[in-house]
This record gives sequence, C-alpha cells and structure tokens, in this order.
Amino acid sequence: MSRGDTDETGRATCHRVGRSRVTEGSDVRAAVLDSVGRIRIVETESPCPASDEVLVRMRAVGICGSDRHAFQGHHPFRRPPVVLGHEGAGLVARVAPGGRWRVGDRVAIMPVLSCWKCCRCEAGLSHLCTAKRVPGVGWQGLLTEYVVAPERVLFPLADDISYGEGAMVEPVAVAWHTNQVGAIAFGDSLAVLGAGAIGSLVACVARLRGVGTLVVSDLVDARLRRVRELTGASVLNPARADVVREGREVTGGEGFDVVVIASGHPSCLDEALALCRPRGTIVVLPMFEHPITVNLNPAVLGEAVIRGSTIYTPADFRAAADVVNRRVLDVRPLLAEPLPLERTQSALEMWEANTDAGKVQIDPAR
Repeated sequence: MSRGDTDETGRATCHRVGRSRVTEGSDVRAAVLDSVGRIRIVETESPCPASDEVLVRMRAVGICGSDRHAFQGHHPFRRPPVVLGHEGAGLVARVAPGGRWRVGDRVAIMPVLSCWKCCRCEAGLSHLCTAKRVPGVGWQGLLTEYVVAPERVLFPLADDISYGEGAMVEPVAVAWHTNQVGAIAFGDSLAVLGAGAIGSLVACVARLRGVGTLVVSDLVDARLRRVRELTGASVLNPARADVVREGREVTGGEGFDVVVIASGHPSCLDEALALCRPRGTIVVLPMFEHPITVNLNPAVLGEAVIRGSTIYTPADFRAAADVVNRRVLDVRPLLAEPLPLERTQSALEMWEANTDAGKVQIDPAR
C-alpha cells in the first residue's frame, strides 16, 4: 500500500509500526506520555499495515499498573515520550489481500511481537524471546485511534462480548499464565497477596481450576468485597488483620501450597515466605520499583520454590480469550465505565488516587 492510501473510513494511511511522529493536518489521535505525570493528546500519521498486518480501530484500552508506573516515572523501560496502553480490543479497519481477517472483525490484541525464530520461540516460550517488542518499546502503544498489528497476534471476539470485555483478555492471560507457573491444581490451597485487577483475576482463574482453600489480602476494602463476590475467597485486610497468622490458621497451620504475590509492596515477599508450606511455591508477579531486602531463611529451611511470572505465552492468551468469550470467566463486574481518549490523564490520576472504581478503560473512538 502506498503513502496516501485510505482505509474504509477515508483516513490517510502513512507510516509503519513503531513510528508515531506528530504531523500537521493528520487526524489520528494518540495519548502520549509527554513527560512524567503529563499526558498530551496529539495527532499522528495513520499507521500503514504491511502484507501480513492489519489496521485495527481501537475501541477499548485498559489502564494497567505498568502504565501508572510509567506515568509516575518509575517504569524500568517505558520512558517519555511514549504512547502507553497494552490491553486492547478493537475493530479490523483494513486488511491485506489474502489474509485471514476481514474488515469489521472484532478482535483482542496480544501485545507481544516476538521474533518467532529463536530457540525460546520454537519451544513455545515466545514471551521470553530476547528480541520481543511490546507496546511502548519497539511497537506503538494502544492508546491511539488506530494501531497496526500482525495477523498472528489478533484473537476473535464473540458477537455478544463487548470491546471492554475483549480488552480484559490480556490481563486474564497474565492471570492464566500465573496459574500455569504456579501449577495450581484442583484442591490446592492458594493465597493471593493483592486484590487489584491482576490479583483478582488470578483468584478467578484459580477457581476455574478447582482450587480449594483460597485467601486474598489487600488494603482496599472495595477490592476485597469484589474478589469475595467473584470467587468466594476468604479475605484479609493487613490494616486490621495479621495476614500470616490468620492465613495459616485457615490451612490448619500447614501453610499454602501456592502463594501468589500480586502487590508491589516490599513486605509481600516476607509475608509469602511465612505463608508458604514446606516445598510450596511462591509466584512473583510485579516488578518492584526498588531493590528489596528479604530474609530467605524460610525458603531454605522449607525448601520453597520461588518463581517469577512474566506476561503469557500465545497458548495462555488463547485460553484466556476462550474463557472470556464464553463468559466462563465473566469480567464485567471488574469494569468501570469507559472514558474518551481526552480523559487519559484523568484515568491515570484515578490510579494515583487509588479510588478503585473498577478497571479503568479508554475508548479512543469516543
């Protein structure tokens, strides 16, 4: 496709993936983190899909904890100026001849571009590819009206699934992968430290897998109420409860088979070690803003396994799309009312204020 072509809406298509320079006279808007704590809505050239790519009109983009860290200036690799956003769903607006997608298809985007050629990719571990690109790092962020994506990273949405639900496939995939890493199985006991969107989804996926005893802790009562309604979990607020003592009591003093850390608070690793049973597993999800100090003696004495969990494999994403599409996992109770692109600054400030109004999403088409 040549410079100056148009999509079905008549918008000009001008550049390839990864470029987002501001131009005069173009009309594709993007929310750019211009500097720490400052979002600016700019007009950019429309992206131009190659032969194995499609143009997606974004209709829902979730605000994630990593977006907040970038907004605050704490993210390890997303630095201003950058378009944020990696949880997204939208409408196929332009396709390549002979491709498997059609204009009008509704899709969720798996926001990981791996090389698909290295030994890790060939082993099904493309999420660990050292050459991978993600939104904001080598690939356009999703907080924009139009995004170019390779065909292989798009997953169909069922007709009755909203775009907001579609954008939740990505965080559900994170939770699915975490359950896989922890090898959470039927009847296991599980403690989840942190009841934000990811921690709550980890608990939801664990319920689908038939987990037995389930305890979730968080400092925000609204989150605890929601995760209890979604999963029937026992909930603990560290501001009022001794999480280690009361958590271990739930397991009869044995400790938990698996403990998932879904909070970036530096005390969580010590808590997890104290909650974990001998030869149990601790799964660490968040990236910490600063190095932390932890007493590893309980890990040595109890032979605990500590594992990291990062994003997801394509198989995890496919499984997440399946449970969301069939509403086996109904994510609607987690969603807040979507906001227009111009409210991106407010959306990130809502994170700052920790209002927990639900999963904040942006609809760039509004």
